[in-house]
Amino acid sequence: MGDEGHHDHRHGHSHTAVDHDLYTHRRAVRAIWVSAVGLGLTAVFQFIIVALCGSAALFADALHNIGDVAGTASLWIAFSLSRRAANDEFSYGWRRAEDLAGLMIVLAILGSAGLAGYDSLRALLGEQHAVQNHGWAFAAALVGVAGNEAVAHYKIKVGREIDSVPLVADGQHARTDGLASAAAAVGIVGAWLGFTAADPIAGLVITAAILWILREVGRDVFRRAMDAVEPTVVPRIREVAGGVDGVLGVHDVRARYLGRSLAVQLHAEADPELSLRAAHAIGEDIRHRLVHAFPHIHTVDVHLDPAGEATDAHAVTHHHFGTRERSDVQPPEL
Repeated sequence: MGDEGHHDHRHGHSHTAVDHDLYTHRRAVRAIWVSAVGLGLTAVFQFIIVALCGSAALFADALHNIGDVAGTASLWIAFSLSRRAANDEFSYGWRRAEDLAGLMIVLAILGSAGLAGYDSLRALLGEQHAVQNHGWAFAAALVGVAGNEAVAHYKIKVGREIDSVPLVADGQHARTDGLASAAAAVGIVGAWLGFTAADPIAGLVITAAILWILREVGRDVFRRAMDAVEPTVVPRIREVAGGVDGVLGVHDVRARYLGRSLAVQLHAEADPELSLRAAHAIGEDIRHRLVHAFPHIHTVDVHLDPAGEATDAHAVTHHHFGTRERSDVQPPEL
């Protein structure tokens, strides 16, 4: 019973995961392109100022922003791949491409932290470049702060609204580059005032901040990759399914994300004397209510068990899976 969508004739309306998925996809793509343009313009402005002032810190910051544009383009590729239809080889489709993109973004943030730390240590050891036109350099660094923070806020906001972990992670990545821009601004001011050590010290502090953000982002991406869902999701599924007329019990509920979409599996118990048509109607009602309760749902697989006979009904296969699937039921003696 796990179709991706359906038309509900009994309720006189159509509602599927398709409309919601298309809406969130469009919002994600819009956020990606707006962010890419914003970061690209920021980087171009910074490169122009680098040519005038020769700031190594600002040059590195501009390179970070170009890297962010490349990372954002990679995220767009992942979102595009996620739209591919399922087939016999990829029976769940390509939705997990978004989760893979999240892992790549975590690696990109780690690379940013490593590069920032390396540049700061080099500067601390005395490998400094003379900065000219401090005012313009400082202004360009502030543009980097503002540009990255605006992009970060926008990506994180949209990512949370459409439940896209990789888009939120990419927003956090932009925020780390905003911190790098802030470090560049501090270093430029320090050089302006004759305190050259301000640049590497600020850079090391920002490196620590990037690693702290990486801890938060990495945890969310790792949990999504391991099929974790919010603690309220499974209890809510039990509540919704258990409230359907004719359902006498709900067990073995599972849920996981495929990109931005939720896939659900559950067993529901019903009167064993029901006809196949009546049992199927109960399963459809479960799916119908879950689609309303979780607009981002992708598929719902409902298995109906005869109430009070679940163990006997699965006796043929239970000894193969029972100890792993349901720890509360003992396998039959052979």
